[in-house]
Amino acid sequence: MNRSLNRNQIKCLAIFAMLIDHIAMFFLSGGLAKATLSRIAVYSLMRVTGRLTAPIMLFFLVEGFIHTSSRKKYGVRLLIFGLISQIPYALSHYNSLLKLDFNVILTLFVTFLMLTAAERISNRWMNRLVVFALIMITYCCDWGVIGPLMAWLFYQNRDDRKAQMKYYSFLCAIHVVCAAFFLAAKGNHWYGELWQAGMFLVIPVLLCYNGEAGSKSPLNKWIFYVIYPLHLLIFWVVKYFVLAG
Repeated sequence: MNRSLNRNQIKCLAIFAMLIDHIAMFFLSGGLAKATLSRIAVYSLMRVTGRLTAPIMLFFLVEGFIHTSSRKKYGVRLLIFGLISQIPYALSHYNSLLKLDFNVILTLFVTFLMLTAAERISNRWMNRLVVFALIMITYCCDWGVIGPLMAWLFYQNRDDRKAQMKYYSFLCAIHVVCAAFFLAAKGNHWYGELWQAGMFLVIPVLLCYNGEAGSKSPLNKWIFYVIYPLHLLIFWVVKYFVLAG
């Protein structure tokens, strides 16, 4: 496959996909049970598109972990922006600050800690125990558990892109099957979240990654950290004050 996409281009694609996904989630998800077929199709297509974002960000988290000049600064940056993003995340999702649910940048931060533990703890059993514990901590986070698992597979196979995609595909298949199973167990239609299969769209995108960063403009470094909390804050205002009013 032609490797023609650099990191900045792929990240911009991920940001665009995130915005499309969140528009559907915040503004089109209500009343789907009685919605027209065309509305359901549009909603599902937008959610499919949104499955690109988190896996791409987790892939580049691993790339950043491996290649950054300062892991300490990288980790601190994730923590700071994770904490900043928590308020707009909680408000946009629940209109409350009291829910035990944390945003994806905090998932990235805990994943960063997990990668650090995987690399630095020499005792095999302690290594696996700490890695497992950190993965499970993300259970109450956006893209929790599956996100760190993706990152761990990307890291373990960091020198083999095809192996990364093979194990990623296996994890995606498990995720889609589990989503269908749990929906059915709750009495819902098992196919209600088949848009989760959009995660497979990440594979051709990452196979096109050429390993280059692209422009070194500060904008490319900070754009996701800024857009993520900002768009959630805007969507909260629109959903609960503009449309509700």
